[in-house]
Amino acid sequence: MPTTDTTAITEAYREQREREWNAFATSRDPLPDYWAHWDAISFGWRVPVEFIQPLGLESPAAFEALAPLLEKLREMPEVEVAPIPWLHASWVRAGFLMSTDIMWSQVETFYVNAAPRLRRVEPFTVRLEGVSVVDGERLYLGVDDGGSFREARRQAKLGVPKVFEVLKTDPLITPQGDTYMPRVEFGFFTGRGSRESVIEALEPYRNLVLGEVALTHLKLARLPIQPHSHFEDLDVVAEIPMLGAAHRGGYHN
Repeated sequence: MPTTDTTAITEAYREQREREWNAFATSRDPLPDYWAHWDAISFGWRVPVEFIQPLGLESPAAFEALAPLLEKLREMPEVEVAPIPWLHASWVRAGFLMSTDIMWSQVETFYVNAAPRLRRVEPFTVRLEGVSVVDGERLYLGVDDGGSFREARRQAKLGVPKVFEVLKTDPLITPQGDTYMPRVEFGFFTGRGSRESVIEALEPYRNLVLGEVALTHLKLARLPIQPHSHFEDLDVVAEIPMLGAAHRGGYHN
């Protein structure tokens, strides 16, 4: 992995959370209905296949400090709150299961092609901190990875033709490099209620620090988001160990 200034990345993430919060807090628009938006971008509730980090499954205890906020939000009409086992950071959406995008039979090839590249990523630790709102419609917890998921994206792009195709048009990849910032999205606006109520609920938690989680594997999953049940269990279909320099040590399954 190229040498990375992790301090600069941490500060860039903090600044982005602040910009996104300010954009949300100063808007006077009605709260959007995220799931109406999802219906449109998912081609009518098609199931996405994504490279993710299922932090809620791997380290549920890491989210204990978030519990008071989640409890408060569950009582509010403005937000639908995801259960802890569903919480994850998505770092590449490969596409949707449908005949014009991804067939289920292709998914195994994503793992087969990605694994030799993703094993090169060094195991790393993430720090969970900071609450904000992305695209004015989703609440999230910041994930400080020191840029490691950008390296995972780079490696996946080199190994998986479909990921190469997706990232080729990803607006987060600029001439200066990948600007992807990991997030754990935990709340989704319903189109009801008031922006002021959400701001009041979130304000005390904006600088919340949950702590660190050590990661050893990268995951590929199917996210069965349904119109009647938005948070069905994540279907992790493959996991790839991060070996770093040790990937040269021979055969790995």
